[in-house]
Amino acid sequence: MLLWLFGFLLTLAAYRFGIYLYGKYRKTYFQPLIVATVILCAILLICNIPYDTYMKGADLWNWLLGPAVVALAYPLYFNLPMVKKYFVPILLGVIGGGLFGLFSGYWLTMALGADPDVVRSVIPKNATTPIAIELSAMAGGIPSLTVVYVMIAGIGGATLGIPILDRLRITHPVARGLSIGIASHGFGTAKLFEENDKEGSIATVAYILTAILLTIVCTIFFS
Repeated sequence: MLLWLFGFLLTLAAYRFGIYLYGKYRKTYFQPLIVATVILCAILLICNIPYDTYMKGADLWNWLLGPAVVALAYPLYFNLPMVKKYFVPILLGVIGGGLFGLFSGYWLTMALGADPDVVRSVIPKNATTPIAIELSAMAGGIPSLTVVYVMIAGIGGATLGIPILDRLRITHPVARGLSIGIASHGFGTAKLFEENDKEGSIATVAYILTAILLTIVCTIFFS
């Protein structure tokens, strides 16, 4: 019970501190996910706490990702007419972007000479965490390493993707939502919702469809 409470409460405290910093300074690098990750890594390393020990309680937060994804359907409901209007471009964008994200990571990791387990771990990086973990295990990867890839994709999209879209003057909500939803799943989607419900709704559809696409492709090619 003490181990369970430790992992659960430590994660909650680190993320809550990240929310405080981000609310006070509104800087991209103070996003709660980044702050919490740095704090948790530092504490585990300094105190020499095994990852498995920490995850005895923290694993509950992974389970809660499922209901959190379902909750995104609420703002999506109010933007459903726009989703229906652009459904074909959304679907084509997901197919193109999802396949590019999957195979580019796979081939690049192979070209860099990584071990086969590492190569297979990067395959589902564009899926949301619970699905990516299962796909990684199915493909023969390392689920814990896959979580790292998923976080890098999510944090990268949330911190760098949106400023890049702004710099390129890409303003259409469908284009912005597709780009972030496909590349950085729930992390980037949550960031988009801070700015625009329409963009966030498109990103929600994009990353759900991307997760479905990756599940189909991984089942065919890597199971």
